[in-house]
Amino acid sequence: MAIAIAFYGRGGQGAVTAANLLVKAAYKTGKFPYIMAFPVFGPERRGAPVGAFARISNQEIFDRDKIHNPDIIVIMDPSIFKTANPTGTLKKGGIMIVNSSEDASTLREKYGIPSGTKIGIVDIVKICFEIKLLIDDNTPIFNTPVLGALASVLPQIPLDTMYSAIKEHFPNPRVAELNAEGARRAHDALVTS
Repeated sequence: MAIAIAFYGRGGQGAVTAANLLVKAAYKTGKFPYIMAFPVFGPERRGAPVGAFARISNQEIFDRDKIHNPDIIVIMDPSIFKTANPTGTLKKGGIMIVNSSEDASTLREKYGIPSGTKIGIVDIVKICFEIKLLIDDNTPIFNTPVLGALASVLPQIPLDTMYSAIKEHFPNPRVAELNAEGARRAHDALVTS
């Protein structure tokens, strides 16, 4: 079994870190001994579009190319739909997770997401402000809550395993716990349609 995940966001939102933590969690399950995470971006600056990709598999991975038909697409910032709309790349039967406060029908209409596409929606910005998961007073940390939302749609990677990968990433126990709480809240708040 191989699963391909594409993350789309903006520089500074943590798409690359999310992909790296996801493959670490997948490996920790023992079900996915073959993992790969890699970014795709142009000249870097905070706020520029960024893509990150993850492959997890129980068989050796030979494909080193960008993921063209992911099983899961994670949209960390809905403004990405306007510049690099990846909607048409989602594999049939896949799911798109979107960080948004809008409902599925509004997102479909606003961004041209086909009616047959399964969408999972979670308001990560709201969660981050509620628990103060912020880089500074105004900048939410998207990457760890996204992992909680992914655990909702990837039963092969339990939330506890995501917690473990998150907590290992942060040496400060208070910061690690706060990021794990963001993941838990996003996991519980994800609504699919």
